[in-house]
Amino acid sequence: MIVKEMIDANNERRKLLNKKNKEYYEKMLIYLRLSPIPEKRTEELLLEILDHLLIAQQEGRSAEEVFGENPEAYCEELVQSMGKYSPYSIGRFLFIFGIGLYVGFLYDGIFRLLIDPLLHRFFNLPHKTGMDVSIFLFPMFMVFAVDLVMFFLRKSTFMKLGGRILWGYFLPLAFVYIVPLVIYYFFRDELPVIPLPAWMSLLIGVLLWIIHKALFKRVKVF
Repeated sequence: MIVKEMIDANNERRKLLNKKNKEYYEKMLIYLRLSPIPEKRTEELLLEILDHLLIAQQEGRSAEEVFGENPEAYCEELVQSMGKYSPYSIGRFLFIFGIGLYVGFLYDGIFRLLIDPLLHRFFNLPHKTGMDVSIFLFPMFMVFAVDLVMFFLRKSTFMKLGGRILWGYFLPLAFVYIVPLVIYYFFRDELPVIPLPAWMSLLIGVLLWIIHKALFKRVKVF
């Protein structure tokens, strides 16, 4: 079966689970789908687990009896048994970086064409003379932020929201956003400006968007 067929089959068979087993299984499903293993192998594994659980349910056994009381440890053991897969995907990196890049150019072009003249007219703010080089930092921060969010979602699947999650995952995520903003605030006047006309920045943004759509139209990156 192809991946889509396996996902559809999983969705249908999952309806046969009772409430308790379904809650247990769906936590495993989220954890495994967010893990750094190939999508096809993940869906095959999820179907195998589901079929095993359905048979056990018919025999009157619960998910805890089959897979244990620590589903996170069980899932992590499964991930480790799949072999070593890098949590960093070059495809995902390029996909997210590309989005950040064309959004940055589009934002710069629209801002300087539409908003900057209004700010100059009504608040007497100076015109921007070009594109800030900080635009190129935005895609990098997007990549790190998305990876942190995915890591947080996977780790928070089996634990309640509390201090451990707050300090362990929200704090690094906030760090990714706040520190660059603080650095930018103090050193923004030192950053070089690229003498690029606003209309050209907008055009580059549109071209990058078209290229991105064409490159990743049929590519699975998550």
